[in-house]
Parts: sequence; C-alpha cells; structure tokens
Amino acid sequence: MDILERVIKKIKDKNLIEKNDRIVIGCSGGPDSVFLLDVLLKIKDEYNLEIFPVHINHLYRGEEALRDENFVKELGKKYNLSVFVKRKSMEEMAKEEKITLEEAGREIRYSFFDEVMEKVKGNKIALAHNLDDQIETFLFRLIRGTSLEGLEGINDTRDNKKYIRPINEIYKKDIMDYLDENNIPYMTDSTNLENEYTRNSIRLDLIPFIEKRYNPKFKEKIGNLLKEIREVNEILEPDYSKYITEDNILKAYELNKEKSDYIKGKIINYYLNKNNIETTRRKIEGVIKILFSGGSKKIKLDKDCTLIKEYDKIFVVNSKKPQKEVKEVKMIIPGECEFGEYIISAFKEKKSGNGTKYEFVTNLNEGDELFIRSRKEGDRILPSGMENYKKLKDIMINSKVPKEERDRVPVILHNEEIVWAGGIRKSRKFISDNESENVVLRIRRKYSV
Repeated sequence: MDILERVIKKIKDKNLIEKNDRIVIGCSGGPDSVFLLDVLLKIKDEYNLEIFPVHINHLYRGEEALRDENFVKELGKKYNLSVFVKRKSMEEMAKEEKITLEEAGREIRYSFFDEVMEKVKGNKIALAHNLDDQIETFLFRLIRGTSLEGLEGINDTRDNKKYIRPINEIYKKDIMDYLDENNIPYMTDSTNLENEYTRNSIRLDLIPFIEKRYNPKFKEKIGNLLKEIREVNEILEPDYSKYITEDNILKAYELNKEKSDYIKGKIINYYLNKNNIETTRRKIEGVIKILFSGGSKKIKLDKDCTLIKEYDKIFVVNSKKPQKEVKEVKMIIPGECEFGEYIISAFKEKKSGNGTKYEFVTNLNEGDELFIRSRKEGDRILPSGMENYKKLKDIMINSKVPKEERDRVPVILHNEEIVWAGGIRKSRKFISDNESENVVLRIRRKYSV
C-alpha cells in the first residue's frame, strides 16, 4: 500500500472527512502541505468537498517568501480553488507581544485559519503535520516537561474535529519521494536548515546525534511508542461531556468527585486544548489546586488568557478578544438568528413538557415577533415555579452565572416581556400546557465544545 492509499484509508477509518465538508487547508507551498492538498484533491469528487487553501506570508524570508506566496496562488489557479493570503510580520509581532518568533508565527496562522473558516463557512481545518513533526513535538515536550497527553505528539483531531491532521503518520522522506516520483512541484523553506529554533535544533542536531551514536532506528522506535501512548490514553478517556457544559464551562464539583489527579489532569488538559491553550504540567497542577479553594480565583494561563473559578464553575477569558456590545436582534417565528456567541432558533414541533436547559417548549405562536438583547438594569422575569417576578440580576447571581458571562446571555422578549434568559431561567407565563405541537425555542453556542 503506497502512502496515498494509507492516508485515504486513515481518513475513512477515522472518519476525519465526511461528505460535503468545507475544508480550510494550511498551504505553505512546502512538500507536506502540497502532498496534503494532493490527497484532498484526489478525494474531492467522492466526498463533494469544498477546499480553501490558506497561505501566510510572514514577511521573514524576503524574495523566498514572495516566491512561496505566488506558488500557492498558482496552485489555486491550476485547480480552480480560492486561495486566501495574509501578509503579517512575525518579527514585528514577536517584538510587540514579547514572545518568540515561533509563537508569533503560530498565533498569526491559527487566527487567520479561524478568520477564513468563518468567512467561507468552513467546518474543518486541515493541517499538514507529518510523523517527523510528531516525533519532534514528542521530544520537545519531553525536554520541557509535559503530561501523558502531551507525549502523544500532535493528535489526529482537536477541538471537536475542527482541526484534522490526515498525514501525521507519514514520514517526511516518504512524502518527498512521492512528490518527486509523481513530478509534483513544491517549495523549500531555507529557515528549516537553521538550528536557532528549538524544534529545528531537535531535527537537525539531536535526532541525527541519537541515530548515529545510539540507535539508527530511533525515529521508528519513538513512532511506535507514540502509538502505544495513544492507545493507553484512549482506554483511559473520560466522558468529557460530564465535566464540560455546552457553554464551555468546566464543572468544578464534577472534577472534585474524581479521586485520581491523573484523570483530573486529563480533563483539564482536554479543556485547555479545546480553548486553544497550550498545556503544561504547571498549568494543570494550578487548576487542580484551585478546585478546593473557596471564593473566586484567577490563574494567568498565558499573556492573553486567564482561567477564572467562580462558585463551582471554571471558564477561560481571552483578554485579546474584547467583547463587543451586541445589538438587539428581531426574529419572527419560525426563524433563526445569531446573537453574539449564540444561535437562537424558533420552530414548530410535536413536543411537550419542560424541554431542557437549552430548549424551551413555549405557548408562543407562528408569526410572533421576538426580540433578543443583552440584560438591562431593572430587568424582571416571572420564573417558572414561582408566584412573583424576580430581578434578572438576582436570578443570575443565584444561578451562579459568572460575572464575565452575564452580559453575554441572550435575553428573549415578546411584547416587552422576558420569555427566557437563554439557558438560565424560563418565564412561567410562556410555558405551554399543550400536549401536542408547540413553538420550541432553542439556544446553542456557535462553536460548542
């Protein structure tokens, strides 16, 4: 089985790609991304894929960087694909943010991936990490110190299959051989030959030294070890939905029930990764420590992200993404609209009862007009199960809604009466007693965990 067949088999076996996927692919123009693009093009018709190559010019290698940018643009023309290009200096960003060039480059790439994904309404981001990248990541994390999850290297999927890595079990040499044998052109990055960066030094100095001095099959042995670590981690995999809500809140009281610090660490590691935060043993231990503390606690996870514990809820706040004031939205039943981080839908369905936390079976009618806005001073609601109106502010405090979240909660109104503080409390006035068909309101995050 050649490497193309192996990758396609892996895609099918692990269900990495599904019919009608809209895939944003990181395309540097180097051999790995060109090979990954070739794989996606081979299965494009079978899966009815939409493919959107993304290229970042870090303005770091002068004419060479411009050459790579033009090469990717030509690939787009050749295969009739829309190519998205961003030019941003990682040197300037590294100086401004006081971070390494590697960190700056990564931040630019991933933020642009998200930007393009939203623009094209994509659902997956394909990254061209290979098996050599896996081994280098393993050694990099081993040297710095990490958890058992960290030693997996780079996982096939992350963030609920948002990122997929179809070629991460293929060696670089095999990729190069495939491209050369099939006369597929690609670009080379001269900075990959510089050992100033930690990862490059591992690739250029450490691995060759170990192969020459101790074991010529060192990479193969590490590759086998990575597979074993993944198998162990899969066996020990918890049900994360038990600990993380649809609102991306980590439940401290559920974590505290776990006797094993290792399982707690797995859950925290998963949660931080879901929020695009690089994990270390120190961060995980810091979160475990505050589980048993009273009151509100904060942990600075990196320059922009802070983890906050309020009551029995733990959540992440990104200071680099200021919360914009969300304008009031009007919606006619049936319908669907966006409000900040949420999507609210209203539809007729054969359903009765109380619904769920994120679903409200109401006595509203088709054609009714709803308004969705943020809370206001003096807002009052007649809560289900109560006789008198209550201040929405008190409801949120009693429901232990974190301060940072309160202004983001969608407040749904009909005829100036609060129907539902989305996901928090329903109004008694709008509960349906109809046992057949009703108007159902549903709320969900745009990017749920």
